[in-house]
Amino acid sequence: MACVVPGPDPVGVDQLTLAPHLAEAMRVALLVEGLEHPDRSDTPGLVILAADGAVMGITPEGEAWLDELQVPGLPYLAVPIEVQAVAARLRASDSGALASPRLRGRTRAGRWAILHASWMDAAGTRVIAVVIEEAVAAELAPVIMLACGLTPQERVVTGVARGLSTAAIAAELHISRDTVGDHLKAVFHKTGVGSRTELVATIMRQQYLPRAKAGDPIGVDGFFA
Repeated sequence: MACVVPGPDPVGVDQLTLAPHLAEAMRVALLVEGLEHPDRSDTPGLVILAADGAVMGITPEGEAWLDELQVPGLPYLAVPIEVQAVAARLRASDSGALASPRLRGRTRAGRWAILHASWMDAAGTRVIAVVIEEAVAAELAPVIMLACGLTPQERVVTGVARGLSTAAIAAELHISRDTVGDHLKAVFHKTGVGSRTELVATIMRQQYLPRAKAGDPIGVDGFFA
């Protein structure tokens, strides 16, 4: 009769030791499978600036953004004005401040870019990191309002674009409901609309429909990727 050597316990020490590693591998595989591969021009870019403003490092996406921020007809700038401006704002602010300066700029491709600047340490050297990305829906309303020449008080319309009520806008801006109503009337006059619905429709017509017709993909935040 053949001698049967008993195998390891199905739930023995060896399998219990391997289980966490197998689980981790499965999680990584699922994450890799779910990765998106957006176009480089739609991906945030990173530019690292030295104290004197010179470029120390840049990602390929950052190079694409710097190229798009060039002003047609003017000499090419290694560091576009928008990047210089947000970096200068950071230098002028408290170096220990947590808030990062933000700047909106229109690119030669016709889209709005948002630039963020913050301090970072690189091998013991203090440098400035500038992140450049495309403006999302929440950023576009104030940009449009600025283009219409609205005063800071009249920018209560950003609350309208977010679907806030008059009471909610008043509470957020610490002003009265009547003041909100007065500001909205001024906004309607300057933008040529007569209601909140028409105002939001104008924003949609200018910023949403052209891209929808062009077939631009929708991102996870509900706006264009």
